[in-house]
Amino acid sequence: MTSTTHLPRITPASTPLPTGVTQPPPRSQSATAIYVPYPPKELTSAIDFIRIPKRVNPLAPPPPRRRINWTWETTDQHYENEKRSLLMQKREHTRYHSAWGKAFYGAPAEKEAYRRHFREVLKQQMSDKSAMEKVEFQQKTVETQQAIEYDRHCRQSDATEYHNKHSYLMQYRDTNKQQMEDRWATNRYNRELENRIDRERLRYNPINWSCSLK
Repeated sequence: MTSTTHLPRITPASTPLPTGVTQPPPRSQSATAIYVPYPPKELTSAIDFIRIPKRVNPLAPPPPRRRINWTWETTDQHYENEKRSLLMQKREHTRYHSAWGKAFYGAPAEKEAYRRHFREVLKQQMSDKSAMEKVEFQQKTVETQQAIEYDRHCRQSDATEYHNKHSYLMQYRDTNKQQMEDRWATNRYNRELENRIDRERLRYNPINWSCSLK
């Protein structure tokens, strides 16, 4: 059996990491108007005469008829949708080819409009690229400053830790030296005291000063 608990589930907080993706600067309305699917409306011929009908539902017969079976479909609806698809392809083909044909077979004004459109798009792309490079350079500058600051902080922290460790080791060394000197002084004092006692015994009892012979 699995044990249940009434305590809330703790979700670890996620740490945001840099993705390295440069966010492009916001575009103006003129730039948004330039970046449209090719070809733009000003370069295409008038194709409004091609009317696209609405899509027909193959499962719904045209009124006043009603569907009486769930699996019933009619081929007429599929045929109408197929004609609609072909008509949309024809309109797109006409729209696309009417644009590039102006650059070769159009009037001088149409040729100039065609070239002007691409000049404006190229200038806008160069401007966007320059702005993006500027933003990327600023981000790299900030990142470099952060890296330098972090490196300085690490160096300062390492130096502080080194000095603290050096001070601790010096204190440890001095403490050991003091303990050794105290032990040596104690041993020296005890040895001198024993020698003094032995000299006193030797003076009063020169033959058997240790009192081992009786």
